[in-house]
Order: sequence, then structure tokens, then C-alpha cells
Amino acid sequence: MAEAVRSESTGAEARAGERYLLLADISGYTGFMSGVENEHGVDFSGGVPAAYGVLGDLLDAVVQGVEPDLALVKLEGDAVFAAAPAAGLDGHGDRLLQTIQTTYRSFIDARTRAIPANDHVCIACPAVAHLDLKMVLHRGQSVRQSVGSGSDLLGPAVTVAHRLLKNTVRARIGARPYLFVTDAAAAGLGVPDIGLAHEEEYADAGRVQGRIVELDTQLPASVST
Repeated sequence: MAEAVRSESTGAEARAGERYLLLADISGYTGFMSGVENEHGVDFSGGVPAAYGVLGDLLDAVVQGVEPDLALVKLEGDAVFAAAPAAGLDGHGDRLLQTIQTTYRSFIDARTRAIPANDHVCIACPAVAHLDLKMVLHRGQSVRQSVGSGSDLLGPAVTVAHRLLKNTVRARIGARPYLFVTDAAAAGLGVPDIGLAHEEEYADAGRVQGRIVELDTQLPASVST
């Protein structure tokens, strides 16, 4: 797991307020790392294993891809947590969804570059080709709180966004990359009918309704133009 890294808040950003909250999780990474460790061991005396560099490259592709629309809050192992004040993105769903689609393509490019050469005899490393993204986008109140030398976002909306990473989306669409946009986010962005209607329910967060957008397909014409 990568160490959590927090971004600094900007002086112009309100400490508390409505924000868009994006979580982008690299699915399949735990299994990939387990396979690499079984093949290559966990002895770092000869240097950090290449698999960790792969994670860094993939996370970089996501962090850089969503900028400047969303700024990094922190890295959470193999996931990116990013956010932006709602006022700057409200009504700009077309732009943000295009940014997310472009980010996904950058992720795929980084993944392709990480696939080892044909003469690599390890059976674990080529599994990097099966890593993919699942993303959650939510809108709600959050508070920026100082934590050590950096800061973090806290609040019920942040909790809901994180809960949504554990969901039933792939039971419905299969093992495909996706963005789950909650209704709160879709309405704020002005794209309430994007994708496929879906809902999740949690004991502590209740029912959350939203839309599934498959990342490996083209966006509808109303969004891509």
C-alpha cells in the first residue's frame, strides 16, 4: 500500500462547504501485488520492486488527469481522493465527465506502458494488464480539517463517498471500469440523466441513488459535444 499523502488547502478555499468528492480506486491491485510478491519475494535490499513504481505511475495518471477540475486531497493506498468546491463545477457536467474519460484513457496508457516485455518469464507481472479503475463522484458538505502538516476532508458526504466504493455495480454491469455518479452530483453538474440509474443501500448511510457511467465506452452525444 502506498503511504497516504495529503495536499495543502488553498487560501481561497472555504474551510467548510459543498464540494464534489471523487474517489478513483485501482481494482485488482491487491491481487496483482500478492502475485508479484509470491514470484519475486518481499526483500527490498536490492531496491524497491518495480510493482510499486507501477502503482505510482497509475496514481500519477489519475491525479494529473483530473486536474485542474479536482485537486488531490490524499492518496489512500491504491486509490485517489480528490475534491473541488461545488461552485466551480456546478452546471459543468459535460466538461467534468470529459475530464474523467480523458483521465481513464491516460490510466490505460500508463497501464499499457507497464506491461512487461514478452521475454519477461514471471507469470505475475503481466497481470498488470488486468488492473482497472472504478470511480465514485458525490456532492455534499465537507469540512477541511488540519491533520499534522497537511489537511483532510471530513463530514457525512465524505463517509458516503467512501462507502460507495463497496457496491454492487459490477454485479450489474460485469467486470468493467465505471464511474458511479450520485444523484446529488449528477443534479449539481446538470447531467441528471447520464448513464444507467442505480442505487445502493448501507446500514449507516441509507439509500444512495445515482447513475452508472461505463468508462470504456463513448459518452452520449449530449455530453461528448
